[in-house]
Amino acid sequence: METLQDKTACLDKLERCCKTLAYFQSMIDSYLYEPTTKAMFETKQYLIHKIDTLANANKTMLDYLRATNELLPEQYQLVDRYIKKTFELEFDVMDYTDQVKNSVSQ
Repeated sequence: METLQDKTACLDKLERCCKTLAYFQSMIDSYLYEPTTKAMFETKQYLIHKIDTLANANKTMLDYLRATNELLPEQYQLVDRYIKKTFELEFDVMDYTDQVKNSVSQ
């Protein structure tokens, strides 16, 4: 029973991460956050790449967890790592959006 609860918790966490990453993607794609300098453009490209990579990894893990009944310790650690990477990415996205806002207001 505990494994099923762990699997369900992991699925819930990964689904939340996927929604968060989709939100980040919509923010980055928004015209409100268009880069105004080369450095901001490079940062935006970097963030897009990180979001896509993490979203694909999350989707692969979600598909796998939905298809199987077992949750291995390595998979649990991977889910934990994806959550941490999403949290770290949030800081990068917020930093980028703040930079764009500040460059526009000057």
